[in-house]
Amino acid sequence: MLILHGQDDTNVPIGQAIYFQRALSQFGVEHEFVVYPREGHPILERNHQIDLLQRTRAWFARWLGPAPC
Repeated sequence: MLILHGQDDTNVPIGQAIYFQRALSQFGVEHEFVVYPREGHPILERNHQIDLLQRTRAWFARWLGPAPC
């Protein structure tokens, strides 16, 4: 499970993501939890967008195999 969350998200409060992450940990579910500071529901800062895309691609490559050329 990959959780990417904006720290200032008002649609889905950060507390919900934290509780979800804790439950995943408690049950031994493989996961990654990333919080982007200063971000709301949409991730708008360019560096955060790049990081989000790189993490998403790496996550899919890990679990589904590398993308074909």
